[in-house]
Amino acid sequence: MPRRPPPPPPVVDRAAAQLDLFPEPLHIEPLDPRRVGGAKTRVEGVYLVRRSPATATHRVFHDRHGWYCEEHGAGCPLVAEARRELAAVQSA
Repeated sequence: MPRRPPPPPPVVDRAAAQLDLFPEPLHIEPLDPRRVGGAKTRVEGVYLVRRSPATATHRVFHDRHGWYCEEHGAGCPLVAEARRELAAVQSA
């Protein structure tokens, strides 16, 4: 009788499984969309987002296409974190 191959290992989302015991605060600096995109821009919000002064700055946009990072697109982890932080500030 032929032996069946073992089942594949489960897929674990490493980002969701990692616990951060000492998380660094997220620094969000709002920018004026008119100064960044011009007088006729449809951008609703532009933010400079970074983890700490030593890390790279991400420019996050919010417009009719949604939320996205200028360099990394919508999949950038700081986009989701900035959205969460801004939603918490607006609801408070």
